[in-house]
Amino acid sequence: MIKQVLTVAAVLALSGCGGKTVIESDMSRMVDASPASPWLTVEGKTGSMVTVTGLDEKAKVQVAPDIASVVQARVRTTLQPRYFTDLIINCRDLEVLVSAKVDDETAPPVANLDLAVNCRIVARGPVVSKAYRLRQTSPFNPTSPRFDMLVPKLIEASANELAEKLWADVPVTTARR
Repeated sequence: MIKQVLTVAAVLALSGCGGKTVIESDMSRMVDASPASPWLTVEGKTGSMVTVTGLDEKAKVQVAPDIASVVQARVRTTLQPRYFTDLIINCRDLEVLVSAKVDDETAPPVANLDLAVNCRIVARGPVVSKAYRLRQTSPFNPTSPRFDMLVPKLIEASANELAEKLWADVPVTTARR
């Protein structure tokens, strides 16, 4: 009898935890494939865990490695062919927020990724400091959201957009291609 009571108590205690799971998303291949470039750094506050808000239950997505490394790798890969001597780009305070929006039947469900970062660009002397705020949106199926694939897709699209915005803000020098 005592064993049954303890078993029931354990089941109730574990069910009280909410049964939330962490969805893993491995983006290490993207980071490993990016070129080594000490001229570009991205540092972030977000870490490797993203909480998808706006749903009945919050979903947690664990991005491996951390999100700043993934954004840095994608931006570096995009900008490496355009690099010129004495170009330095440092980005700090990267924040990534993901929300899902499931409205009534008239609007399709969408996931939004909001990226914010402060960057400093030095190009052979001239310096530009700027805060960037980007939003990427993607539709998803609420019955099977596949956040393990959706979140990396949104991170990659945001990083590509950030790379283009950074390049547009590089001070014009004679070496710029």
